[in-house]
Amino acid sequence: MANPLVSIAVPVAGLVAAAVGNKAAAAGWGAVFGEDAPTDKTQKALQKDAAQRRKQAKKDGLSKDEIAQIKDPSEQMPVWKMMLWATISGVVLQGLRVAAKRGTQVGVERLTTRRPRANRG
Repeated sequence: MANPLVSIAVPVAGLVAAAVGNKAAAAGWGAVFGEDAPTDKTQKALQKDAAQRRKQAKKDGLSKDEIAQIKDPSEQMPVWKMMLWATISGVVLQGLRVAAKRGTQVGVERLTTRRPRANRG
């Protein structure tokens, strides 16, 4: 049976690594491309904003062609950028999470296991 401290520390380390990795990936994306990372949260916000602009355009009495030209910016993102983000957010962050779990498991087990008495003979 596993040590209870290990069974608590390993999942927590995975969650912390995932959160830190997501923030680092989003910050790196912003530094390289000068735009927000295409996370689920930002995609939903962009879709909501585009819907709000179309709704306001209808209220302002714009034609259907003008309203149809209001597009979601995420639809205009190149495919290679979406594939790059999927790779970064999937493979890289999963690797980081696994490495954090393994490192924590080894570290906590090493700290909590009993050591034999020193040979003072």
